[in-house]
Amino acid sequence: MTSRERVLTALGHQVPDRTPFAWGFGPTDVMTKTWQPWLAARGVNWTRFQYAVADTLVIEPDYIGPALKPNQPYHVGVWGIETKTVSYGPGAYEEFVGHPLAGMEKPSDLNRIQWPSPDWFDYDSLRRQVAAHGRDKAIQLSVQSSGNPFEIYTWMTGMEEALLNLLTNPELVEAAHERICAYFEEKFERCVAALDGPVDLAFFADDLGGQTGLLISRETYRQAIQPFHRQLIRHARQLVPEVKAMFHTDGAVFDILPDVIDAGVDVLEAVQTDAAGMDPVRLKNAYGNRLSFHGGIGVQSLLPHSDAATVRQECCRLCAVFGRQGGYIAAPTHAIQAGTPPENIWAMLEVVLGEAPLAQACATAST
Repeated sequence: MTSRERVLTALGHQVPDRTPFAWGFGPTDVMTKTWQPWLAARGVNWTRFQYAVADTLVIEPDYIGPALKPNQPYHVGVWGIETKTVSYGPGAYEEFVGHPLAGMEKPSDLNRIQWPSPDWFDYDSLRRQVAAHGRDKAIQLSVQSSGNPFEIYTWMTGMEEALLNLLTNPELVEAAHERICAYFEEKFERCVAALDGPVDLAFFADDLGGQTGLLISRETYRQAIQPFHRQLIRHARQLVPEVKAMFHTDGAVFDILPDVIDAGVDVLEAVQTDAAGMDPVRLKNAYGNRLSFHGGIGVQSLLPHSDAATVRQECCRLCAVFGRQGGYIAAPTHAIQAGTPPENIWAMLEVVLGEAPLAQACATAST
């Protein structure tokens, strides 16, 4: 099978020739500084290898908009969020320190700020990305083109105020979501128009769970957030009827999955098996006939803190459980963190890909 055939077979709840693999959020920048030379010592170029082993290709148009603060991710900066660089020794991250919607009280207040424009992107770059890396891959539009409306609202408002507004100022929350979704709808439409070929996956996101339970009630989700998830997914399917809607949420979200499915989601992404109630067998038995799963390989404990033998054993179990009768793309649950033994990443790949495909990927990516 080609990578695309493999992914579409799995998402069609049929059994492919092997479990498809995706990097998800991939190694962090700091982890890459360990992983890249580990591969190089074995004659493998990381840049080529990451595309060789993945069955999906995540694409996003190049940002060409107004200049942002140095080191600030564009998908944060375009929303007017102020950040500061915080060092943690071997690396750094951007911490949110300014929220453009903080303190706003009525929908008309939203006119006081500049909202991002879909004009700030080079959509022709999508064709170049596919031509360079993905002729046989399943093509996935990134979350920056599909939408994470509630997450962006919390970034723009501040988490505490955003959660309070769900209960005390729902009109403001609704108006802000309408602005955010209008941006994503136009950007998604322009991405689809720019591509010569199909879009197989649209990647939506909004974190709904913490480590032990939901961040908001199901009732609040259904009233305030689900309508916008349904709107974005419906819009995507109007443009690409066959597209699969993949939805990222971290945490303990078992109880809210019926509502996520009702919004139109086909694929649950992250599948944080370390979180409460997220046992793979329980998930597959309860929702496997309505959902596919993307993720499951834990970056909190399994990859960083286990030995390679344990990683192999657990990856075998995940592929068997989630992959029963199809419906699984194996991937890390989130970014692979600094301090993860490279041997454990390799063990994950050995199990999911198999020895012969992994050897072929190494040959393709040889230095």
